Amino acid sequence: MKNKGKFIKLSMVLAIMILVSGVGLTISAQEMSKGKEMMGGMMTEDMINMMQEPHKVLSGGSVQYLAIFTNLLHIQAKQRRDQIDKNFVKSAFGEIKRAYEMAEKFQNEHVKTMNTAMQEKVKMMMARMNKNLGGIKTQIDLLEKEVNNGNNLDVIIAGTGEILKYLGDLYKMRQEMGMMPGGPMMPGGPMMPGGMK
Repeated sequence: MKNKGKFIKLSMVLAIMILVSGVGLTISAQEMSKGKEMMGGMMTEDMINMMQEPHKVLSGGSVQYLAIFTNLLHIQAKQRRDQIDKNFVKSAFGEIKRAYEMAEKFQNEHVKTMNTAMQEKVKMMMARMNKNLGGIKTQIDLLEKEVNNGNNLDVIIAGTGEILKYLGDLYKMRQEMGMMPGGPMMPGGPMMPGGMK
């Protein structure tokens, strides 16, 4: 009965986190659509349109989902070591991997929608993003081996910590471009519960 109560509480927390994340994404899209004035004139209209392209929006949502579950597993493994089991770790990791695969898929589809001029314009940003996504993929591959075999929490803490660093740089990049003033649910963002400092 106790386990059932804990599961219900965890499910409610996750539902609230995902709901807040969705609201944050909607607000970010609405703010962006108000035009260049909201971003200090930093972005041209074609850049704003590119950032609102549906696959890009879906990729951004997937990254936020990835951040939620990475942060969740990191905190649980670090602070509640004696209270989590292999099933919890496996489930949380499964969502991390799924979120990454969705982000990668949508990002690849988004790139196909950009013309040559736009690809040239965002070349440096794409290189930085690909570097971060590549780092995340490396950590996910290492974590998968650990989750399926040893389940050493120290390795899981280290791996999720590295993923959060890469996600933090993606968030910083979006802030630098004026695309995510609040950055809900992202590492370092004001609404990331228990985010890494």
